[in-house]
Amino acid sequence: MRRIDGELILWWTLPVLVILWIAAFLIFPGFRPPMSPTMPVDDVAAFYRDNTAAVQYSMILFNWFGAGLVPILMLIAMQIRRMNHSTPILRYCVISCAAGAPTMFLVANLFWIIAAFRTDRAPELTQLLNDLAWITFTAGVPFLIAQSLFLALAIFLDDQSTPVFPRWVAFFNILVAAALAPASFVALAHDGPLAWNGLLSFWVKNIAIFTWIVVMGVVLGLVIRHERRTDVVPA
Repeated sequence: MRRIDGELILWWTLPVLVILWIAAFLIFPGFRPPMSPTMPVDDVAAFYRDNTAAVQYSMILFNWFGAGLVPILMLIAMQIRRMNHSTPILRYCVISCAAGAPTMFLVANLFWIIAAFRTDRAPELTQLLNDLAWITFTAGVPFLIAQSLFLALAIFLDDQSTPVFPRWVAFFNILVAAALAPASFVALAHDGPLAWNGLLSFWVKNIAIFTWIVVMGVVLGLVIRHERRTDVVPA
């Protein structure tokens, strides 16, 4: 009997996570292209009136994407458990971050779907919900940044002869954290690279998240496969 069958099952949810991300991203009309913070209030209200169904269905998919982040984060926490650390504190830090990031995505999605729920409300209220959704979705990166940095630190401190993760994974997570950092300043700009539709806050941030999911998914698959070959628990 091998003890990681549950880990392998969770790992196979990651392709579904990628599909949900791509599908929701393509369905939501507010991402094609990303809405501007300077869009007039009447245009914002008209956007939700004209795209009600697309907003609602894409946000339902995004809700499941947020829940789908939990397996990959727990798989990472399990691998940190196998590292040679004197204390489990870094694993607890990663688990704590795992509760934050999906919640921020969920809250942003709820604001978008509420904005589309009553399209006959005052345009100013719809604009308020739209601002809440975009700023929450974009600025809620501290949990992701901390998670990447905690993981990088855990990898650097794993002094086994054969570490769980190769060292380049730590440097990759530091790079992802740096790519996400500008998005935390989104509330300071209405245009330019820091605005929620800008180069840094939208494109770099979302590409970094997608790349992190793909790369860490592949790395976890290789680690789990190696563990299944070498770590056999007697029945």
